[in-house]
Amino acid sequence: MLSFLIIFLLAFAGHSLRAQENEIHWYKNLDEAVEAARQIDRPMMIDFWADWCAPCRIMDAEVYPDPELITAFQEKMIGVRIHFDMQPEMVRRFNVLALPYLVFTNSYGTVLLAHQGMLDATGMTTIVNAFPTDIAEINRIDRILQEDKNDFPALVGMARKLRETGFYDTSNGFFQRALRQDQGKKKTAEREVILYTMGLNSLVLQDGKSAASSLERCLKEFPASDRKPAILLALGRAYLLREDEKKAKRTLTSVVEEFPESLSAQTARELLNSL
Repeated sequence: MLSFLIIFLLAFAGHSLRAQENEIHWYKNLDEAVEAARQIDRPMMIDFWADWCAPCRIMDAEVYPDPELITAFQEKMIGVRIHFDMQPEMVRRFNVLALPYLVFTNSYGTVLLAHQGMLDATGMTTIVNAFPTDIAEINRIDRILQEDKNDFPALVGMARKLRETGFYDTSNGFFQRALRQDQGKKKTAEREVILYTMGLNSLVLQDGKSAASSLERCLKEFPASDRKPAILLALGRAYLLREDEKKAKRTLTSVVEEFPESLSAQTARELLNSL
């Protein structure tokens, strides 16, 4: 009888382990998730949901059981589920206005990417796999900013690291914070690079308006910059995204006329020929 009981318990334990391996493990408490994520420098995905949310039920049935997504989570991500109605402090903290709402963060809960609305299994798996497995450097810089949220070198360092890992919108947010600091307000080479890089980030995001704004500021403040051909070329591209062909042609032509031997001029000619 005892041997039968042992066999039964071992079989049950094996079944439970297999069940856990075939599903995403969800933390229900953010503090516990942060503790687990910090130990292995792992990013987190916070899923805000509610019983009355029909798209949330669809994701439960069709997205989260996907084998490729489960594997991606097991290898790269800590999952957290927050009930919209039962944890209002979390809803306020992450400014959740509608469901489903997904927040991708570092190990401390600092937002790297947010998405409102449904994602299918393929889309979510692509996002999860795009995250670096080890975000130790992002966490290290975040610890500095937790001590001093206005630390200029840390803000710039975080912005650059986020750009490097493909979080262009969040990168611009940290660059903006850096520009508001005393060191960021001075017309130094650092400020010029920040404005230019913000413009490049916005170009990647296909946001012509924001790109043009950053690049125009950069040209106005640093008219004699050695980087001027590249800035003008990027600004021409921003105008094209805004569908302002007149300004685009004028800006691209200035690259060709002022800097005819530059690599930027070569690209500007190609763009002009395509118009």
